[in-house]
Amino acid sequence: MAPINDLQKAFDKYSKFGRTHVQLHDTDELRIGSFNIQKMMKDTGIVDSEYTTQLLDNDIARVLGKLTTHGDEKYPTGIKTFEINGFKDLIDQIAASKNVSHDEILSKVNSTEGPSLTHVTETANKNLTDRMTDTHHYTGIHKERFDEDGQGKGKEGRVDEEDNNGFVQGYKGSGSFEKTHH
Repeated sequence: MAPINDLQKAFDKYSKFGRTHVQLHDTDELRIGSFNIQKMMKDTGIVDSEYTTQLLDNDIARVLGKLTTHGDEKYPTGIKTFEINGFKDLIDQIAASKNVSHDEILSKVNSTEGPSLTHVTETANKNLTDRMTDTHHYTGIHKERFDEDGQGKGKEGRVDEEDNNGFVQGYKGSGSFEKTHH
């Protein structure tokens, strides 16, 4: 049987994932929500083509339903997160749904390095982005929106800065009166 200490480490890593320092200190105990549970199960390979996220969501709802009906003070009605003991019950439910042993699910969860960040900042369609930022395809004012490397210039490329220090709004000949009348 896999050590429970490793399960606690995996639980801690995934329950902290995506939470700010303030959010972590506002609670007495760590709890993990369904989003982070799904991430854990995908990262460990438990969610696959046969055991989908829909089935995982059903198992989460089933276990939360059991925990909230037993009157446990850690699981009031309407709660959507698990503490470590409820998470262990969820692992039992997942093992039953997949028709595998509890130890097999535990070993996969315990073997995780933590939340993966692969493919997070990848461009969805690089060819499309390259084509849209290539200034050779643009004419007129649109050509000025990107530099030679295809990087956007921001406000510089969209707005012409005007010197609005004339007498009235729209006066663009600041300093020209003295030149023409003296």
